[in-house]
Amino acid sequence: MKHKLGISSSCNLSHHLNKLAALVEANSQGHYQLTDQGREALYAIVAIARASLYKRLVYSFLVFEMLEGERVRLRSFELSDLDEIMKHWNNMELRNLVGSADRGPVARSEEEEWIRNTWKQRQERKAFTFAIETAADNRLIGGTSLFNIDWTSRSAVVGISIYNPGYWGKGYGQESTNLIVDFAFRNLGLNRVELETFDFNKRAQKCYLKVGFKEVGRRRKARFIDGQYHNDIIMDILKDEWLAKSKKKQP
Repeated sequence: MKHKLGISSSCNLSHHLNKLAALVEANSQGHYQLTDQGREALYAIVAIARASLYKRLVYSFLVFEMLEGERVRLRSFELSDLDEIMKHWNNMELRNLVGSADRGPVARSEEEEWIRNTWKQRQERKAFTFAIETAADNRLIGGTSLFNIDWTSRSAVVGISIYNPGYWGKGYGQESTNLIVDFAFRNLGLNRVELETFDFNKRAQKCYLKVGFKEVGRRRKARFIDGQYHNDIIMDILKDEWLAKSKKKQP
């Protein structure tokens, strides 16, 4: 898995660095020192770093801009994702799978507010929500989130949804879950990640078991979905279990 910050080089910074290299001279003892112009170039570099690159680095650290696997990458949701989200989010089958069909259709303005809120929650370290896109063609296909984070007990809840039905059952959800769980343990220092699914969602259960989650309990007939009562299935995974599983995968 690669962690990408997406920091581009500054043209102004490159200019001053080149200028600085040309403004070094040898003194009478044979030691190199900066000329007056060289010192001015150095001050300019420091100013640029403080005003631009430093802020970008801090911002990238806070928002965790991108996590990349072989077939998918996780990145921040953007307002430009709204069109693709609205193509699928009001699909009744999808909404039943995530247990939100009873809330009715979602308006575009509500989704825009939700996206903006993911940015705020991430910067406040209350939740980390990522868009899931294909690595091959940068197509948005879903979303995943770590939320209900307990920084004292080092635990959180994970949720994932592949919006586009054309990508269901093809391993994209499993790889995305692997990425966000790895992020939770290796980057956030969490010790436990929990999730919930429904008894009728066999595809999701199979996916989570492959990732390494274990069923730890059920809430009987806890949710009324599509005319029937269903059990909530609670699953979790611990950091030492994840690390041991990851170590076995290494050649």
